[in-house]
Amino acid sequence: MIRRPALLLSALLLPALLLPALLLAAPAMAQQPRCGFGLGLEAMRQAEQALRAGAAAPGLLPARAAAETAQAALAEAAGRLQGCGCARAAELTGEAVRLAEQAPFESSLDRLARVLDRARLSLGLARDRLGREGCG
Repeated sequence: MIRRPALLLSALLLPALLLPALLLAAPAMAQQPRCGFGLGLEAMRQAEQALRAGAAAPGLLPARAAAETAQAALAEAAGRLQGCGCARAAELTGEAVRLAEQAPFESSLDRLARVLDRARLSLGLARDRLGREGCG
């Protein structure tokens, strides 16, 4: 039993004072509720598939369509990563977005495939960074 009233009072008040402070503290970026990190990873997977399909497409029109699909998925992934505080991964994914935006304007299938391969490389760098260092 606690004999000192000051110790008893502090033992009772300390949790009561700390709880509101903990509740008001801002969550860490990696713990942001509903930031959509998993959706960003899924968009990265979809973009990877579209980039591969575009690079292997038999003609210019299917390759352009795949590039546009990849661009939309990459843009979604970059936005989700940025919203989760993954600035560097979002930047690398944004580089892939810019390359995918450029791809439909290429005049030959070979040039379009090279641009899509470069976009896939940038996307791979973003994925590797997330795998090695996480979101920080």
